[in-house]
Amino acid sequence: MRTIIHGATVITRVDDRVIERGDVSIEHGIITAVNDTAQMHRESGDDVVDAHGLVLLPGLINMHDHIARKRLRLNEPGVRYKDQSDRLMREPNEYLALHTARNLADHLHSGVTTVRDFGLPGATALAARKAVEQEVIAGPRIFTGGDPIAITGGHATNWGAQAADGTEDVVRAVRRSILTDKVDVVKFMASGGLGTYPEEDPGVPELTYEELAAGISTAHQFHRPTAAHAYSTQAILNAVQAGIDTVEHGAFMNEEAQQLMVERGTAHVPTISGLIAIGYQLQLIGQEVLGRQILDDVIARLLESVRMSADHGIPLATGTDTSGEIVEELELIAQATGWAPERALGAATDVAADILGQPIGRIRSGHRADLLLVDGDPTQDLEALRRPVSVFARGRVFAGRPAPLGVRVKMLRGIEGAAR
Repeated sequence: MRTIIHGATVITRVDDRVIERGDVSIEHGIITAVNDTAQMHRESGDDVVDAHGLVLLPGLINMHDHIARKRLRLNEPGVRYKDQSDRLMREPNEYLALHTARNLADHLHSGVTTVRDFGLPGATALAARKAVEQEVIAGPRIFTGGDPIAITGGHATNWGAQAADGTEDVVRAVRRSILTDKVDVVKFMASGGLGTYPEEDPGVPELTYEELAAGISTAHQFHRPTAAHAYSTQAILNAVQAGIDTVEHGAFMNEEAQQLMVERGTAHVPTISGLIAIGYQLQLIGQEVLGRQILDDVIARLLESVRMSADHGIPLATGTDTSGEIVEELELIAQATGWAPERALGAATDVAADILGQPIGRIRSGHRADLLLVDGDPTQDLEALRRPVSVFARGRVFAGRPAPLGVRVKMLRGIEGAAR
C-alpha cells in the first residue's frame, strides 16, 4: 500500500526547496514522489495522512550517542554523573538492553530517525541494530561503532572500551571490530574525557598519532568511516593528521587543526548539549566550583571551536552524547555560529546525511522515508521540533512525543525538578 502525506508544508532540504502545500508518497519505506498537492495523483487504495497546517521535514540525525546510557541525562538527584555512569556500566548487558530499547523509543517518537551510536557497551547497540532492522523493536536506524578503541586504562575503558596499545594491537582491535563485531564505524579515544573530570584530564592525548594512523588506515581498508573522541589541541591534530573522518567534541581547536580539517574534508560533531549538561548537573548537586570550571574552561572553548568550524566551512553535525538532547544541540550550534534556524537545521538533516553517506536527510524521490511532521516551522523557530506530531521511520508511522528536556534547559526555564 502506498502512503501519501497530504497537504503539509514540505521542507525538502534540497536546493532550498519548500513546497507550501505538498504531498509526499511512500512505498516500501522509500519516498517515491514529492509534489505540490495539485500535482499528486491519489488512488482509492492509498493510505492518506492529512497533514494540513503541519510542517514536514526529514527525520533528525543524531551523529553521536550512547543509546544504552541515554537515561543518564535525566539525572538522579544528588548523584554525580560519573557515579551514575559507573553504576550503570556495572549492570549486566541484559539490563542495559532494556535501557537501550527505552532510549531508542524516546529517540524515535521525538523525531530522531537515525542515530550513530558509540557503544559503552557495544554489544547492546549491535543487538539493537539487528532488532530494529528486523522490526523486533521500534527505533531509529542505527550505525554503531561497538566498543571504541582506547589505550590501557584510558578514557572509557572502565565503561566498556577495548584497550589496545601499540600499532599492532590497535590494528587487531580494528579488525576485530569490523570483521567479528560487524561495526559500521570505528571510534578511537584520542584524549581523556570530560565526564570523568577531574580524575581524568580531557586535555591529555591518549592514543598516539602512530596508533591512530594504523587504526584509521585499517578501518578505511575495510571501507569503514572513523571518528575520534578528541578534546585537546594535540589530540585533534593527531587524529586529523592520521586521517580521521569526524572529530567528536573537539573543544580545543586551533587554526592549524581547522586548516587541516578543511584540507582533508574532516567534519566536526561537537556534542555541546551533552557536555554542557555535565557542568550544570555538577552545580545542581552542590559542586558549583567544579561545574563552573567545566562551563568556563571547556564549554566556552568548545563554543569558540564550533564558531571557528563554521567560519572555515567545516561540516558541523548534531550529536548529543549521553547527556544531551538534539533540539538543544541545534539551538546551541545556532547560538555558537550565529546561524539562522534554517541553516542550523542542516546539522541534523542533510549535512549529517552527507557525512554518513546515506540517502536520508532530504525529502526527495528515491531517499529513505525517514520523516518528521511537526506543529510549527523549525526554519523560523527550532522550538517547533519539540512539537512532533508524527514520525515516519522506514515508511512506518509513529506517534510523536517530545524528548525529555535536558538539565540545562530545565534550569534555564525554571522548571521544578531539574535534577530529574
